[in-house]
Amino acid sequence: MFNRFFAVFLLTAAVLFGCTDKGARTGGDAASDFTLQDMSGKSVKLSDYKGRVVLIDFWATWCPPCRAAMPGLEKLHKAYKDKGLVVLAISLDMGGWDSVKSFIADHGLTYLVLKGTDDVSDQYEVRTIPMMLVVNKEGRITKRYLGFGSEEDLEKDIKSIL
Repeated sequence: MFNRFFAVFLLTAAVLFGCTDKGARTGGDAASDFTLQDMSGKSVKLSDYKGRVVLIDFWATWCPPCRAAMPGLEKLHKAYKDKGLVVLAISLDMGGWDSVKSFIADHGLTYLVLKGTDDVSDQYEVRTIPMMLVVNKEGRITKRYLGFGSEEDLEKDIKSIL
């Protein structure tokens, strides 16, 4: 009975929050440091990017709103990477890493994709995906988006702190 209730709760949360940016809010809290592996197995630390604006995207290959956000993230990455933006996409896929790698290759994504962990999800209180965080040059969260919001708003938020 509990499993059925939990499944209904998750589905309802995904429908309510997964396609909007109504969960967008300002932050100000320090972004917790983490170390995760990239697709080649190299360790990547969030703190390595202090002094740069970081867009953290929690996502999964099976999530339609996550997939819908990716072309916009790629566009932002290409437009602002030379101006100090770093995009870190944290995959929360439970399946094999090979399927994530092939998904990234098939979609021509060039930003950094990391393999997420339960610890990092808990650290950032990820309850629905996609969830995006904008982290300023001082390592503080300036914006938190729950769901797939407006590309224009995201770009405006990033440009304001670059």
